[in-house]
Amino acid sequence: MERTIKIYKINFIFLIIFFFLLSCSSEESNNSINLEKIVNPEFNISINEISIPKIKLGKKYIVDDLPEAIAVSRAIYNKKDLEIREYKTHEEAIQFGEEFASSVSGKDAIVSGDNVMWKEGAKDRRKCVPRAGNSEAGCDQTPRFGGYIIFGNLIILCEGLSEQESLELCHSFKSSLNQ
Repeated sequence: MERTIKIYKINFIFLIIFFFLLSCSSEESNNSINLEKIVNPEFNISINEISIPKIKLGKKYIVDDLPEAIAVSRAIYNKKDLEIREYKTHEEAIQFGEEFASSVSGKDAIVSGDNVMWKEGAKDRRKCVPRAGNSEAGCDQTPRFGGYIIFGNLIILCEGLSEQESLELCHSFKSSLNQ
């Protein structure tokens, strides 16, 4: 009798764990909305015209070595880092800027060393993450920007640990610009 009760308790615990894992996985898949990287080709704005709540424009970079870029500025939006790159047109943003944005965002980003495509502001595109299990000083240089969007004539690099997290931030920023 006692053994049967133990078996029921163990089965009940496994059943609870199973349902917990099932609910977590379905919740995760519902939150993984497919967010596009290239949106609203007709949108056109200057960085200087951006004026929305929750944004603070910061450091401006020299764009001489970034092909066809008009301006680049660092920004804080919802307490996260952005880098906003302005081009004349949507087509120029794609043609001249997408390769540069792709090279410094995502898990395979090149954020330090001789292979960085655009050196200006390179140190701002990486962050120091402490090494796991190491109590001594030291860190790994990882990409600050998990992804980017091309929104009209702007390329917006957005902070995030994953591309999905970055795209959610980018789209939130895009939505506030569209209002």
